[in-house]
This record gives sequence, structure tokens and C-alpha cells, in this order.
Amino acid sequence: MKQQTKEIIFNGALKAFSERGFNETNMEEIAKVCGIAKGTLYYNFKNKQELYIYILKMGMERFVQDIHEAMAQTPKDQVELRVRKLIQVHIEFIAREPDFCRLLVSKGWVSQEQHFNIRQVLADYFDFMEAEIDSGKLYGKISSKLDAKTTANCLFGIYIFAPMRSMVWGETMNVQEVRESIELFVCNALGMQH
Repeated sequence: MKQQTKEIIFNGALKAFSERGFNETNMEEIAKVCGIAKGTLYYNFKNKQELYIYILKMGMERFVQDIHEAMAQTPKDQVELRVRKLIQVHIEFIAREPDFCRLLVSKGWVSQEQHFNIRQVLADYFDFMEAEIDSGKLYGKISSKLDAKTTANCLFGIYIFAPMRSMVWGETMNVQEVRESIELFVCNALGMQH
């Protein structure tokens, strides 16, 4: 599939899925939003579920790449700074990619197969977050009593849903206020002096 066609399909399908949800969207509507023939869509994706997983996978790859790039510039022993950077990257990504974030937290994960595929898509993100938590614990900056997996799940919810609420409700988001509140909450929850 040509890169240009891939990007057209990604953007159109993302828009369609985020606006209507997985169950309420069909391939014909997606093709129309993309401005391509339905045959072109089926040539590249055998069904709606395959396309949905592709959209989630590509979006998460972009998100994880943003995280890796930001964190590569911050020394591992500067745990509090790394936590702040993670919050910043999440907020910036959500502001830049609201359709993807709405899709990510949508109710479209209905079948067991989809649950498995989505877990696979999110694996790199959670592996990175758990490693960050474990690293912070090794440096003595994050409470050793915290389980990395549980903490990563909680942080995902905080990082994603706090800024998303404003967007979903159509409110103007005071980015500085949201970031400061999340930083204070997260640093205290992780057992770091703030």
C-alpha cells in the first residue's frame, strides 16, 4: 500500500471511528470519509476489524515514538523530571490527536479477539511505563511499595482521561492548570517529594 494511501485511510478511518464508534461505522462510510473507492479500502484491509486494529496500532506507535524521543533527552536518574516530561508528552499528544485519543478510550472493544489485539497494540506503551516506574523505584524516588503494572494502569487513566474530559465536554482546556494538577497528584501518588 502506498504511503499516501495509507495516510489517507488512517486519517479518514480515524475520523469515522472516533465520531461514530466501531459498531456504528461501516466500510462504505469509511471509504466515503477517506474519499476513496470501497474496493480500495477492501484491497488494503479485509474487514473493519483489521482496519480498526491498524488505526490503533499506528496511533500508538506514533504516541510511543513521541514518548521515547522526549525521554531519550532526559537522564534516567532525574526521575521527577522524567515524570513531568511524561505528563507533558501525554497532554501534547492528546491536544494534537484528539480523534485518536477518543478512539483509544471508546467502547469499541467488543470481541475477545479485539481485546487481545488491543492488548498487543498497547503492550509497548505499558512495557515502557512499567520500566519507568521500576527505574524510579531503583533510584529511590518512587515508593517501593507500588506495583509497576497497577501503577502504570492508573497513570494511563490519569494521563489520558484528565485532559480528555475537557475535549469530550467541549470545554476549553487550560493546559498549564491541567499539567500542574496532574504533576502534583502523580508526584504525591508515586511517593515523591514535590
